[in-house]
Amino acid sequence: MKYKVEKIKQAEHEFNNLTSEQQQLLNSDYDIIENVGLERVSTKKIETDIYEIRTSNLRSLYTYQENKIIVVVTIFIKTTNKTPEWAKKAARKRIKNLQQGD
Repeated sequence: MKYKVEKIKQAEHEFNNLTSEQQQLLNSDYDIIENVGLERVSTKKIETDIYEIRTSNLRSLYTYQENKIIVVVTIFIKTTNKTPEWAKKAARKRIKNLQQGD
């Protein structure tokens, strides 16, 4: 299924802090999601309302919104086997703010 991919302001800032090569990798997966479908990229459910797009050693944590929109709430470089608690905590907070309309 195709989705529109959007980044919140904080995720956009995290994206801009990546190298151009890392940005290209993420943009490639985002383009696949928008033009071919989500099932064509590696994803994983982290917990209720939080999912991750797995791009090389990069992770984009996201949630779903109405009208087939994926909202990326945090982006980070994965350095351990498990998703870091700080990343999940940031995602939870940002999703809560998103739902409250902040």
